[in-house]
Amino acid sequence: MSVVIEYQVIGEERLHCAACEARIGSALLRLPGVRNVQASVQSQQISVTLDSAQVSPEQVRARLQQLGYQVAQ
Repeated sequence: MSVVIEYQVIGEERLHCAACEARIGSALLRLPGVRNVQASVQSQQISVTLDSAQVSPEQVRARLQQLGYQVAQ
């Protein structure tokens, strides 16, 4: 079942540019079950469409933390 999860970047490390957005998209799309990623420099939000049978929101959060971003759901 596909669900959309919204994450808000809250840590010191922020999204600064299109390269940041692309880096997040590329990293998250490598996770099995992640269907779509939209990261926004303006709103500091990351929207992830995922198949909840294949990947959990916690796994996505863990990948974002590996990239250096602290997020709230």
